[in-house]
Parts: sequence; C-alpha cells; structure tokens
Amino acid sequence: MTNDVVPQFFENLNPILQNFIQNSLKWRKFNKIQEEAIPIISQGHDTLLISPTASGKTEAVLIPVFDDILNNNLEPMSVLYISPLKALINDMDSRIEDWCKYFSLTHTRWHGDVSSSNKNKFIKEPTDFLSITPESLEVILMNKSDDEKKKIFKNLKYIVVDEIHNFLDGERGIQLNSILNRISPYCEKSIVKIGLSATVGNPKDIAEWLNYQEPARIVKVDQDPEFYYKVLSGVFSNIAKILRKYVNKEKILIFVQKRSSVESLNNDLQKKLNYNNILVHHSSIDGITREENESKFKSLPNGFMISTTTLELGIDIGDIFSVVQIGVPNTVSSFMQKIGRSGRSKNKKSKTIVFYESTPEIFLALAEIILGKKGEIENLSIVKKPYDIYFHQILSVLFDKGKYDKNELYKYLHNCYSFKNITLTEYNHLIEYLISTDIINCYGNFLSTGYNFEKNFGKMNYREFYSVFFPSKEYSVKMEKKVIGSVDTGYALLLKDDTIFTLAGKLWRVSSIDHKHFIIQVNPAKALEVNIPRWDGDKPPLSYLISRKIYSILLNNFDRKLLNFNKSKFDDNSINKINKSIDSVRISGFSEGIIPVEFDNKSKKIYIYTFAGNKANMLLNLIFKLYLDTYKLNCSPYYCSFETKSDCDFKTIKGILNNVKNILKDSEERIEITKLINKVYPSKFIKYLPDDLSLQLKYELYFDEEGLIDLCENNQPKLIDESVIKNWDEKI
Repeated sequence: MTNDVVPQFFENLNPILQNFIQNSLKWRKFNKIQEEAIPIISQGHDTLLISPTASGKTEAVLIPVFDDILNNNLEPMSVLYISPLKALINDMDSRIEDWCKYFSLTHTRWHGDVSSSNKNKFIKEPTDFLSITPESLEVILMNKSDDEKKKIFKNLKYIVVDEIHNFLDGERGIQLNSILNRISPYCEKSIVKIGLSATVGNPKDIAEWLNYQEPARIVKVDQDPEFYYKVLSGVFSNIAKILRKYVNKEKILIFVQKRSSVESLNNDLQKKLNYNNILVHHSSIDGITREENESKFKSLPNGFMISTTTLELGIDIGDIFSVVQIGVPNTVSSFMQKIGRSGRSKNKKSKTIVFYESTPEIFLALAEIILGKKGEIENLSIVKKPYDIYFHQILSVLFDKGKYDKNELYKYLHNCYSFKNITLTEYNHLIEYLISTDIINCYGNFLSTGYNFEKNFGKMNYREFYSVFFPSKEYSVKMEKKVIGSVDTGYALLLKDDTIFTLAGKLWRVSSIDHKHFIIQVNPAKALEVNIPRWDGDKPPLSYLISRKIYSILLNNFDRKLLNFNKSKFDDNSINKINKSIDSVRISGFSEGIIPVEFDNKSKKIYIYTFAGNKANMLLNLIFKLYLDTYKLNCSPYYCSFETKSDCDFKTIKGILNNVKNILKDSEERIEITKLINKVYPSKFIKYLPDDLSLQLKYELYFDEEGLIDLCENNQPKLIDESVIKNWDEKI
C-alpha cells in the first residue's frame, strides 16, 4: 500500500497481517466501512456495521479480530461466528479457510449437516473459530456438561452475528439474544459483540440488542441511492423475451416469490432459450446441490441463477450484471438488498428489472424505488414482551441445569435486551401456570422440568425443541441414497407412482412413496408436460410505511421523472396503468388528509381505504367487528371491508374511526379484540402460555397499533363514490 492511501491503523497491525492484506488479498486501499469500523473494533467496542451486501463488512471484522489473536496469542475458542443460514456458514467457512491457513489457525463449522464426529472433535479440542446457528448453540447449552461449556467458551473474546437483521424481528432473534446472555457466565474475558447488516431502519434498537446496558457503536455506510431499474409487465413470454438478449453475455440473478416458481420458470426458460447455464436455488433443494450450484454459478462467465430469498443474503456467487425480480417483495429492505447483489464490480451501478403481475405491484415497485432512493427502510419489529420464547428459555435452562433457584432464574434470564420488559409479577404468574400444567416442578424454591415437558418435547431426543420456529413437514425426495430435496406433505400425498415432476431444475419420475418415513424415491425422467411441486409460505405483511407511500403516489404526489429518466423506466403499459389509477381515485374523491369510506350498494359492503398496511387493517377490521358485529370481513394492505347485520351509516363509521385511540387505550378492549382470533397460533410455543399472556403476545404480533392510531389521528373519514381499489388485486 502506498502512504497516501494507508490509514493510520494499518501501520499498527501485526506485520504478518499487513503482509497478508497486501500480498494475498492484494489490497491497495481500504473502503469506507473498513476505515471506520476497524479502529472501533480494535479498541474493544461492541459494534454494529451497516452497509450493502459485498461491501467488505466481513473483512472489516476479520482484520481487527485476527490482529488481536496474533498480537495477544488468544487461545481457542476466541471467535464465535453466528449466522441465520447453514448456507451462509458454509460460505463463510470457505472464505475464512484461506485466512486461517495463512496464520496457522483453526476453524470449525457446526450445523445440522455437519457430522457428529466433527462436532465431538471440536468439543474435545475447540478451534480458534466456530461458525454456528442459534439452534446448534442451544443444543450445546442444553446437552453439554458445565465443564465442557467452560472449555468451549472460557477463552471467547468475539461474538459476530452476521445478517443480524434476519434474526431480530422473529423468534430466533429473541432466542439468540437469550443464548448470548446464558453463555456469558462461562466466559473469562470481556466479550466484544459485533453485528453485521445490509439494510435496517432502526439501527439504535439493534445496537441495544447487542448490549442494552452500553449500546454498540454504529458504523453505517448507506447503499448508493442511484440504481438503474426497469419495471415491466410480467408474463412468462415477456420474461423469456427480455432475458434472451443476456444469453451467453451476462450473469443474471433472478429472484422469484415461491419455490414452485423457481422450478416452473426454470422449466419455461430451458424450453424457450435452449440455454445450458441456468441454475436453481431454494430451500427445498438439498444443501449439497445448492452449494454445487453456487460454486458453478460463481465460476461461470455468464448464466442465469433462479432463486427465492435464499440468495438474498451475502452468499458469494460472483459479480452479477443485473438482478431480475419477478414479483415485487413486500419490504423495502428486501427490495434494496436484492438490488444490492448487482453492480459491485468496478464501481458499476446496481441494476434491476422488475416484472409485475397485478396493478398493486406497479405501485409497490414505485413506492419501494422512492423509499429506497431516500434510504427509508422499515423498522424491524422487535417484540417487547416475547412470552413464548421466554417460556422456551426457562425450560432450556432447567433442562440444562437440572434444577434452578426460582428467584435466581429470573435474574439470570433478565440480563439481556429481549426479556428486560417482562416484570417479576409476570414471571411468577407464568411459573405458577407451568407448575399447574406439570410442565415444570417446584420443590421448595427450586424449579425443574416436569412430566409434561418430556411428554410434549422429548421426541427424537428433543430435536424439535431446540428451534423456536415451526418445523416444516416435508417429504424427502431421493434417487436411491442421494437426496435431491423435499416437497410439502400436501403435494406428496397427491403423488402417484410414475408421476413426473421437477425439482432442483431436473425432471424426476416417482418410483415409490414411503408415507411412514416421508420418503419419495425417484429416477431421472423426460417429459413434455411437467408437474410443478408446491410449497406453503406467505410473503410478509405490507408495512404502514409502504402502504402510505402508495397512497401518496395515487394522489400524484411523487416525482414523475422516476417513471422514465436516464437508464431507468417503467414501460408504457405500466405508466398507463399508473395514470389510469390516479385519475380514477381522484374522480372517486381520494385526497390528502382523508380516510375514504365507500358504501357499495351492490355488494352491501362497506370499504374503508386506509392504505395503512396489513397489520393496521386487521386491527381496524376487528374493532368494527367488536362494535358492529360485522361479517364477511376482508383485509388487504389498502383497505378493510365488511358487511353489517343491522343498518350502519357513515356517522357510525366516522365515530368509531375518530375514537380508535381511546378504544385501544382500554386493556380490556384490546383483550376482547384479540379474542376474535383466539384459535390461531402465530408462534410455536404460544399455546403453552396462560390465556392472558397469550392474548397480550398475539396482540403485539398480529397488529400495528401505532400505525392505526397515526392514521386515525392525522386523517378524517370522508364518504366517497365507488373506487376501483377494491378490485385492485385482480391479475393483469
């Protein structure tokens, strides 16, 4: 490195590390995230790094960590690297291997696909680095002795949480936060926690998640707001036509919404393009095949990779010319992260082509383009009182320790961000309930697991207890002993011998089905007509942020240059549909500062056009059900609708909308609203909670109270004429 581009910290790095950076990595300079983050991490501060995919975050962590190991002879295991996906662990493991070999250090990966012998080897002799998932950490805490855990964690100095945003708004993030707290008693050193994320709207909350007593330092480099896009009508014939010009020329990463769409699009493109370099990637393809496809695609000079969100995160598949999105994701974060997979080489701009299937998706794409260019990303929704995972962690500790003092258990679990809001009264209430249901036992002041804990969770050596999300019930698809992937149970039950279907981008003929052991045996096949497997899975709800932006667009409150400017554009069909919708809602009476209300005389339904998102609208619909005994409820991100059994006028609707904040202030009213969805279990362990805690948690998980109150406080209901929005979801 030349002196004019060398930051001061470089001269202070270990000489062997300096040599590695210059001669092995062949770096000539550091980028912005590295220049800012390396000194902070070197000083021992907890740190949150936020920058786009493939921007050098990992190296910004590895450089100060390796420097500390080399300078201070840190003993194994000094680094714990935690990832949300096995694929990311495998990718990271291959990347870190070169570093470890150069410095004569050791590393281990630990997840469900790693052999027991390799795991046992690590327990006997920990390595410098351990890459692992939260579920596997839970296994270690529950099943290893205190002496083994001390041996593993006593020298731990760094905890790195990769793709941290992927954890935080779900059960796994709460579990992980608790696990990191439970690890701390086994550590002899002060731990440095580091989080890595590409896009996030509320970094301060994540900084507190890492360390709520002294929040992590935030180092943020925003994604380049300038990216090129095309938004086009999305029929399969159009997709093939557009992609044809990239055949044998460029590498294209294609994102689709469903696993079945991966298989069907691959089948369609293979027929129409006669192109060999088309690969597929989704969670129901066997891990080995996915890794082979990742490696092959990375080495190809050109080709198409068709994927679900499995390649949205930072798995290295080489330089991508452009990202194609078939269907628009429901979050700005996902939209921008996908775009960020392209244009990373030679400082080129990111590019994306977006295909849509319905009118709302045109507006969704435009809203996410506007928000993405402004850097406005949804906040991660972090549950304030996650009683279900609290229940899980109480049992995990008792299983681990055998028994635990009741008062000390409360203190032990509460030394972390996720459980800090749960009161001692709520803890005692939950404990008493679990004793009454024989899930835990109480002897004096000591607690232990009860008979019903083993009965409910003991199958397969507690395997399903370790993970806090619902396990997928799928049939394994095999060709003799080779695993191809898996299909949903519902699809498998419809299969018969000799049925031909596609999986992992190839055709298979069913030779036998073992329903007892959930195994489908297949052989390679050829066919003109192909069955496409289906898998369950929904898109995340549309947020208040995006839904309100779509309303602004409908009011023509946006920069129309975004529709056709420079290398970015919407096609003529899309622009016509945007203009037609804008004209239509204007004629209907949509305007700034109102909540349009329509009484449809034909259907006898009442439509309330909130544009407040799925969760706010579900809450509003249930408020009306509570007060008006409504039926035939319908809910979208843009409106809620219902019929009433008695006469209902606009004055009644307006009165309820204007009183929403007061209604939701009443805890008894909130409980009654939530009881209307009482039979639904939104998380794995919620059914084991006492009713009052279960209802409180459901309310927080299902509804957006803040968004709904904001809508009703800042907008007034207004009666309008018939609107086209109620038919918006029809396919084009």
